[in-house]
Amino acid sequence: MKQSLEAFLSDVKHHAPLPACFVVGYSGGADSTVLLHALHALGVPVHALHVNHQIQEHANEWELHCKTQCERMGVPFTALRVNVEPGDLGLEGQARLVRYRAMFDWMKSQGHSVLLCAHHLDDQLETVLLQLLRGSGLRGVGGMRPIGPVGVDRHLHPEIILGRPLLNCSKTSLLEYAKQNKLEHIEDPSNDDTSLRRNWVRHALLPKLEEHFPQSPKALLQLAEHFQAHYSNEDLHTEACAPHVVSAAGELQLIPWRELDESLQLTMLRHWLLGQGVRCGKLKLIELARQLRINKGGVREVKQGWHVKVSRQQAILVQGQTKEIRVEQQ
Repeated sequence: MKQSLEAFLSDVKHHAPLPACFVVGYSGGADSTVLLHALHALGVPVHALHVNHQIQEHANEWELHCKTQCERMGVPFTALRVNVEPGDLGLEGQARLVRYRAMFDWMKSQGHSVLLCAHHLDDQLETVLLQLLRGSGLRGVGGMRPIGPVGVDRHLHPEIILGRPLLNCSKTSLLEYAKQNKLEHIEDPSNDDTSLRRNWVRHALLPKLEEHFPQSPKALLQLAEHFQAHYSNEDLHTEACAPHVVSAAGELQLIPWRELDESLQLTMLRHWLLGQGVRCGKLKLIELARQLRINKGGVREVKQGWHVKVSRQQAILVQGQTKEIRVEQQ
């Protein structure tokens, strides 16, 4: 544990100066409890940030538990209460979106720049497998990165780094650490609800897969590492190219964009959309790129509620309904 955290802190220095204080997303579960305790034990300055979704019956008790544990450790603690409204992402996805938005907004208001989450090796394996089953493409199969930009509202929080110090640690090792240090933590009953996809993968699919293919966890994680290495180099190239294609105000400059080869056009288009906080699937991205190669103005749909408006060889992203949609069909 100590070795993994020290290696992570060393890697952080390559991305940005170490912050005066790390913010730790603290749910009160075993994983985040171990992360918070281990960092504090190393003498790393941390601030625990708890988000109360007000969904579970015991949500307020969990918030009190987290506050009490932080008081015992002498760690600064903040709780944020949010309302999770129904949405297209389902309850779990919507709660995640609201949670991250609340944390990033709070961090921005307090001048914090690094959020640490307690995702571990088993979470990474589940993520890789889920992405494969969703047909997410090679980048998605790369799974979670130890250090990188935020995923939610990236365009609003370019200054915030998201870190996952425990990605090389197994769930078993975290539970052993919690036992050795007699850490109290919350058991969320929803983690056993196999109607949720991730829980079904964790409790049903992965055990069966490993039973028939014992090498499958290692093989999937090696696959993720391979794709991460590939896309890390690609991202460096994209970042270097971006100032020539994306203006300071955020418009996509279509003349220099059309001069790129088609592969780099797709990469740059995806980079531009993510910078504006919008994700779309590979097929939609390919179709949008085809439309933008056509030298005409108008509005192209990216996804429901989001459109790209083209005018004077520039593209801007607009949200909401528009009456002037012009989509060039093949």
